Amino acid sequence: MTLDTRRVNANVARSAAGVLSCAHCRQELEGTAEDYLTLLPHYEGPVTDAGPQVCADTAEFIDVEIVFRQYYCPGCYTAFRTEVVPRV
Repeated sequence: MTLDTRRVNANVARSAAGVLSCAHCRQELEGTAEDYLTLLPHYEGPVTDAGPQVCADTAEFIDVEIVFRQYYCPGCYTAFRTEVVPRV
């Protein structure tokens, strides 16, 4: 990270010109600090991908389908956000 960049969070930096980039590999990211996650590549799969601590049969507790989703850097594949959420 150079002197003209500031961290947005642990994984994203913003240059003085407002350009977002991965704080790990400097891959330029699309969007703004408010919407860049929606523009990142992501993986979506079964909730069991979140690990053994997550209940595999969510139908027992909730009426909508639940998925595991992980947003990652298109340059170095660092996971920026991981969530277990209703499928939209």
